[in-house]
Amino acid sequence: MKFTKSIKLLTLLLLVQSFEGILPLRAGESASKPQKAKDGALPDSLLEKREDLDSTVVYTARDSLIYNVSKRTADLFGKAKVNYKDSRIEGPRITIEQATSTARATASRDSLGRPAELPVYTGKDGSFSAETIAYNYKTRIGTASDMSSKSDRDIYSGGSDQAIYSGKEVKRMPSGELYIEDGVYTTCDLEEPHYWFAGKHMKIIPGERLISRPFVMYIHPEIFHMRLPVLPVMYLPYMSAPISNKRASGFLFPRFGNSGDMGSYFSNLGYFWAINDYADLRLDGDIAFKGGWRLGERFRYKNGDRYSGSISGEYARIILNSPGDSNYARYINRDLRIEHHQQFDPTAVLDVNLQFLGGDRYYYGYTSVDPENLVTDQATSYASFTKSWDENNRVLLGGYQRVDNLSTDELTQRVTLSLYQNRIYPFRPRLSSSSSESPGWSSRLFVQPTLSGSGQFDAAGGVNTDFYTGNAGLELGYLQDFSPGNRALFTQGLNMQALRKTITGEDDLNATSVQLPFKIQSTLFKYLHLTPALTFTQYRVNSTVNKYYDHIAGKVVTQTINDSDSYATTVFSLDAQTRLYGVMNTGFLDKLVGLTAIRHVFIPTVSFIYNPDYTGSGYGIYGSYYDPVQMKNVQYNRFGESLYADVPEKRTFVGLSLQNIFQGKFRSKKVSNEDGSNAGAGYKTVQLLSLTASSGYNFAADSFPIAPLVLTASSNAFAPALMFSAGATYDFYTYDPATGDRVNKLAMDDGKGLLRFVNGFLNMSVSVSGSLHTSYASHDERDGEMSLVREKALPVEQAIYKERFNSDERTKFSASLPWSLRMSLYLISDKSNPLDPSSAALLNTAARLSLSRNWQVGLNTGYDLRNSEFVYPALMLDRDLHDFWFSAQWVPSGEHKGYLFQIAMKPANLKYLKLKAGSGHIVQSPE
Repeated sequence: MKFTKSIKLLTLLLLVQSFEGILPLRAGESASKPQKAKDGALPDSLLEKREDLDSTVVYTARDSLIYNVSKRTADLFGKAKVNYKDSRIEGPRITIEQATSTARATASRDSLGRPAELPVYTGKDGSFSAETIAYNYKTRIGTASDMSSKSDRDIYSGGSDQAIYSGKEVKRMPSGELYIEDGVYTTCDLEEPHYWFAGKHMKIIPGERLISRPFVMYIHPEIFHMRLPVLPVMYLPYMSAPISNKRASGFLFPRFGNSGDMGSYFSNLGYFWAINDYADLRLDGDIAFKGGWRLGERFRYKNGDRYSGSISGEYARIILNSPGDSNYARYINRDLRIEHHQQFDPTAVLDVNLQFLGGDRYYYGYTSVDPENLVTDQATSYASFTKSWDENNRVLLGGYQRVDNLSTDELTQRVTLSLYQNRIYPFRPRLSSSSSESPGWSSRLFVQPTLSGSGQFDAAGGVNTDFYTGNAGLELGYLQDFSPGNRALFTQGLNMQALRKTITGEDDLNATSVQLPFKIQSTLFKYLHLTPALTFTQYRVNSTVNKYYDHIAGKVVTQTINDSDSYATTVFSLDAQTRLYGVMNTGFLDKLVGLTAIRHVFIPTVSFIYNPDYTGSGYGIYGSYYDPVQMKNVQYNRFGESLYADVPEKRTFVGLSLQNIFQGKFRSKKVSNEDGSNAGAGYKTVQLLSLTASSGYNFAADSFPIAPLVLTASSNAFAPALMFSAGATYDFYTYDPATGDRVNKLAMDDGKGLLRFVNGFLNMSVSVSGSLHTSYASHDERDGEMSLVREKALPVEQAIYKERFNSDERTKFSASLPWSLRMSLYLISDKSNPLDPSSAALLNTAARLSLSRNWQVGLNTGYDLRNSEFVYPALMLDRDLHDFWFSAQWVPSGEHKGYLFQIAMKPANLKYLKLKAGSGHIVQSPE
């Protein structure tokens, strides 16, 4: 029945069109009647110029469709939709005007004449609603009035919040650009947003940029669910700002801050230029109300994985307090940093990270100097180049290091260059990898050359000290397998070294040495390792000293003799080592902690060292003079002020080292079968404890023959939850109670026990974390901004800073309310001088706790147990304010005493828009 009605309706429409002489309508076709040709025939439609669209316009309506044949219009009522390519208009009523290829949508109104249902436009860049929408699907230009929108493009890094804009009159261009009169833009999706930007004339390039004249920022803050009045916080006559996470050119968002000494200031004033996909430039500056200012630049570049880097610098004039104040001061800072990473090919890599600091070096407040440098009180630069050949068998290493002491202006620079060559087997076929494949004796011969050089340049107090070192060596070796479990490696080396040292105002020092070490590394009976060695060394220096007692002056006089001289030493050594194993099954701990067995590895090492007494006259190393005051001959080292001043003392030394390693065998979740079946559980071996004790006895010594006892212990079995290392040194001899000097008398004979504590340390850290489960829904986390510059590894002291002193560090909020606690204990005691002992005991604590989905508190502090005082105690409070981060930090005591409040925008592209206020010298993280 419905099919019959549809056929009748279609027939009726065709009859009406035939009666009117109108061809069936298509989108984009002219509404004028076709004219007859001069000969009375209809024009050929194939010859007529058409202005058809490149896609079909599809429109539907749920309630009704009224078609006006004479006006060639169609009125759609009830859930009307018009689709053309990637554009869609929806609304309660839409009128299609085929004469102009335009769709007009209007809102429905209630009984009071207020808009009830608004039409909606949706495109690839987002959607918006308005009271009226007109869209020309031929020119793809649209207009709207009283419009509001939500963009599908996320502007939070990892978030789901949408860009929302509204305006009185809106015009959409074919490119998707929007021209808005009385426009408003925000990313807050609340009905009453927490903030927005407003402008009389606004242009939005979806997903790229917001341009406004003027540019006014309003905030509508909320505290404890209570809204405060709307506040205008920023006014600019013109602003062009990016509204996406993509790099885009535009003005930087200014920031306002306050510091106790410097007063109020504006920062982040400047422009960002995205030059192309491979480079960008940032120019910024700061202006303080007290007259201080700063100019900075940062140029970054990156070309895939081939190379990347940046060049940044700044010049700042810092003014503290007001003229006339007793603590008024002016400082000038200069800073230049160069970073570069380049991989020329898989075998050649260049890394550069240089920082040059100048001026008065006042680094608190608005400065880009890394706070790690402030905490460690030094700026470190480095550069390195690595090149390898022959499958890493030959490696060239070049390096540069610069350490700038920020408090003393001391500067240390070091340049190194070395060439490493793996063993070369000249008589072994190139494709052979082991001596077993080449049974000939010549195949077990190898040579190994070494070459290195370095230069260290120190500048302190106007005195420059330069020290140069050059090393060249060649080792010839032969490996012989006598029988299973018995083998030996014979090596004969030739090492040459040249030294040069220059000091401002002093004579230059030069020295050379030639060393001939012969060594046998042998394994006997599979378990016994013996290593005898004989080393002969010849030293030559450019100056020596001569000492004599001047009876007229009544003192000892030292003369420098600027003539070349030399001496030689010979040292013999022998090491013997073996390993003993013991295993204990721990079935009672298997089910409890998964520990199935403990293995004890005992490694005893006996060492023997011998060299003659070089104080004798036959060696020409020592001289002597008669001291009438002491009434005896006094020996002195003639080479004591040369570059080779350390002459080995007379030794017939036997040393003993006992190392104990305890290892645990734990069950692992991994299974032995590749298919994941339970055929057998996997295991992992963990080192539980390493404990070493060593001492020795010098049979040739006239005094102090017993060497101190050295103990060390370490464990990382439960890392990172628990780690510790410890060490101690004990002496068998006592000391003079008047001077504190060590005396040749056993401590037990002095009634002080068998051993006397000399020094020791303990370093232990504990890290635990967990979650307090709540019924809160998941909360999105923020990801960090991608950087053009390759990340680099941090030195240990800077890594410690990252853990303790980063004032912007936050644990990401989540529904599980995470908490964490990190504690470390460092103890050191030094009684080398019993009359003036020193010790330090520092307890570091870092704690974080999320009180709710939005509140987080933290504590970072160190406590000096010896002096009973806190070291950089910092209390922190963070609050998620939907569109803002609020953070507060208070340091109640110490060098960095003060407070800091920050309110920062959460959207990634607006994160530089923040307000700071504080006092004191709180260390802030770089931006």
